[in-house]
Amino acid sequence: MDDKVDEQARLVRLWTRVIIRVLLFILAIAATLWVLYSLRTILLLLVLSVFFCYLIAPIVRLFEEPIYVAGKELRLSRGVAILVAYVLIGGAVFAAIRLLIPMLGDQLPKLAKELPDLISQGSSSVGRALQSVDGLLQKLRLPTMSPTDITKWATSMAGDLFTSASDVITKVLAYLVYLPWLIIVPILSFFMLKDASSFAEEVVALMPNRRLQRRTQRLLVDVSKTMGAYIRAQITSCLVVGTLATVGLLITNAFVYVPYPVVLGAVVGVLEFIPMVGPLLAMVIGFSLALLLSSFKSALAVLLFLVCLRVLQDYVIYPRIIGHGIKMHPLVVIIAILGGAELNGVVGVFLAIPVVGLFIVGYNHYVAYKRTLTLGVSDTGDLVLPEPP
Repeated sequence: MDDKVDEQARLVRLWTRVIIRVLLFILAIAATLWVLYSLRTILLLLVLSVFFCYLIAPIVRLFEEPIYVAGKELRLSRGVAILVAYVLIGGAVFAAIRLLIPMLGDQLPKLAKELPDLISQGSSSVGRALQSVDGLLQKLRLPTMSPTDITKWATSMAGDLFTSASDVITKVLAYLVYLPWLIIVPILSFFMLKDASSFAEEVVALMPNRRLQRRTQRLLVDVSKTMGAYIRAQITSCLVVGTLATVGLLITNAFVYVPYPVVLGAVVGVLEFIPMVGPLLAMVIGFSLALLLSSFKSALAVLLFLVCLRVLQDYVIYPRIIGHGIKMHPLVVIIAILGGAELNGVVGVFLAIPVVGLFIVGYNHYVAYKRTLTLGVSDTGDLVLPEPP
């Protein structure tokens, strides 16, 4: 009888420990997620800094290459190479601004002067489109619209269009609060690039044994590869979308007039870099430009093409590009993007893929480490004799 009571008490203690551990594990995950969500802006800053690191890393490595002069090797240190890269990038940006500001100074006043006429042309284009629809309704013997209704609809649609464009521009301007990041990101990137190796060595040295040190070293290497794959996917995505947009708009231009198809395609490719807001802004720009400079039919064709391109990019091209580099299933990529957008909009989309990718990398290394402990195999593949009890 006493043995049965002791066995029941032992099972109660065992299950109590299991329940407590599960609850603590769930609380730890919830606390971690809450901290990450609270620090999402800082995480975005760090992600952008890492992004910038990988962008300029090839240039830095180029300047680190030795130069032989009269048989002597000349090599720049990592810090000096980074500064040289910064000077070149800053000079290129400064030159681009010097070229663009005079052009904008000439064209913006002209655009402001002609804007009422452009709005009137847009209303006329919408009116003509509605009259075409009215003629189609007459042929089909359906209820038609009066000229007053057509004018009212045209004016309303043109007003709604420009109101939507203004709202998008206002939202874009709201991100000017992050303008100081243009200084903070290069500073953080400088230290990340300069001290990346020593930082990784210090992290590895913190591990208590050789097994964990080797596993941590491999984890850091895989994390670096994951971030590199993500950044390469972003750049590749911009190039692919820009090329497809340019070719598609040129083909569309063969059927209906599309103003400046090459320039518009390049703008679509550049704006692809900005999640959510960029593609939406590209659609507004393309539709508005075609409506003002061509016709409602042309604007509708441009909008339809950009929407189809968006669907193709979000659900076919991008999942395969990012999945090839980070080894994520396209369905996981789509769910991550949708989840990030639902949680925190643009910031969530920026963080979704790298966060999920890093989680997968960490989980894979955790499973591999537990397997080596269970099988008694070291990270190098050598058998390790179990310790005596």
